[in-house]
Amino acid sequence: MKKQVLEEKVRINKYLAMCGVASRRAADQMVLEGKVMVNGSIIVEPGLKVDPRNDEVVVDGNFLAKPEEHKVYILFNKPKNVITTSHDERDRQQILDFIDVRERIFPVGRLDRKSTGLLLLTNDGTLAHLLMHPSSLVQKEYLAALDTKFPPAMLQQLTAGMRLKDTGEKVSPCRAKILDDGMSVLVSIHEGKNHQVRRMFDSLGFEVKRLDRVAYAGLTPGELRRGEWRYLSRKEVEQLYRLCGQK
Repeated sequence: MKKQVLEEKVRINKYLAMCGVASRRAADQMVLEGKVMVNGSIIVEPGLKVDPRNDEVVVDGNFLAKPEEHKVYILFNKPKNVITTSHDERDRQQILDFIDVRERIFPVGRLDRKSTGLLLLTNDGTLAHLLMHPSSLVQKEYLAALDTKFPPAMLQQLTAGMRLKDTGEKVSPCRAKILDDGMSVLVSIHEGKNHQVRRMFDSLGFEVKRLDRVAYAGLTPGELRRGEWRYLSRKEVEQLYRLCGQK
């Protein structure tokens, strides 16, 4: 891959595109929505120029790695009550409190504070953007422990592509399996709507008591315990790129 040469100062939309966050047009919109911070201040001017070598850029609470940095890929098994974002004004426990690496990494997608399980962290903005793009259809598998037994007769409602009760928003069809005791359901989705699995069950009248992401893009915890992490192998990284249709 050709190494990017960083200019002294570039427009913020170009820099976000270089980091693989979004296209320039989408980056402009993120700036207008107040989702971008530079050196600790929210910016609202799409024409602002930043210094890629010295300025600190945060998007949606996540620090951006500089495009020329050595790329690292980390799989983390998130414990409960840990914040996914790498920047939190309330000073709550964050995932980067568990991971000690030199590179500035950020999570690919999120898990809410109460949820546990697998998170991928990297400073490869290109791969992160590909994995989170809806066209990649990356599967995320969750084990949902419910407040009451889930009847087999309702499985079709859960998997056929339902409308969420709170907003009327429709979600895509998914896969699901009721486990032996009926109190737990294994759900596989490719979308990443906010609190999607919890909202799906809530729409059917069930409360999710515990939610654990047990697989992400074919990656599983293996021997990783809660709060532990490991680097991905080169083969695993190549498989992720292939999953997104890239070499």
